[in-house]
Amino acid sequence: MVNILRYFKYFINKTVLIVFYKKQEQKTWVFNLNSKVNLVTSLTIFIISTVIIYFEEFYNVLNSHVGLGKWISAAFISMTTRTAGFNTIDFSQLQFSTIIMILLLMWVGASPTSTGGGIKTSTFAIAILNFINIARGKQSIEIYNRSINNTIVQRAFATITLSFLVIGIGIFLITKFENDLPLIDIAFEVFSAYSTVGLSLKTTPLLSDQSKIVLIIIMFIGRVSMITILTAFFKKSLSSRYNYPSGDILI
Repeated sequence: MVNILRYFKYFINKTVLIVFYKKQEQKTWVFNLNSKVNLVTSLTIFIISTVIIYFEEFYNVLNSHVGLGKWISAAFISMTTRTAGFNTIDFSQLQFSTIIMILLLMWVGASPTSTGGGIKTSTFAIAILNFINIARGKQSIEIYNRSINNTIVQRAFATITLSFLVIGIGIFLITKFENDLPLIDIAFEVFSAYSTVGLSLKTTPLLSDQSKIVLIIIMFIGRVSMITILTAFFKKSLSSRYNYPSGDILI
């Protein structure tokens, strides 16, 4: 937000210089790479998910809405699953395909340094860009005339891997405690807990105390992040003056 405000200030000053003083001021670094990636990713996810929800739920949960109200409700569902977790509809009445997409939205979550959970939009963007670069045969991720540091890429994929590990263990444990609940309901609870969204398919009151404890732990891990927890337990290695010979592993 600070970067956006700084950019608007620069844009106004640039416009004033052009209109009144016939001068041009060009600074490509004002709108930084972090802001560009997160804004583009957030807007792309928001638009695509809103359109999908609109057509998937047109005759279902959106049936009671009329005209523009359908789009507003679809947009609200799309946004609240990645941030607030405030629901205006009964999520248990959603189509199965919509629920699957909402799991993805909750998993991605909000942007970095925000109060939202999830793996973050920047992590998701780096993963997608890495897939594209591998297909194109490039050695590094390049975007907006910048190259992404390999350390950032490693942290991004560590975040993704650990998120699946925590979510998978959570689903496994709750399925052991709740044999009578559908798998999709349990998965929804765990994804919602990990991303600290707060949405439910009316399953939370039906859970046993053991399952609730599992969700509490997952919420804590999702909020603090598994990487932060691991950093606290593992001793940080000092920079060495040597490098081992490189080795290849088949993928």
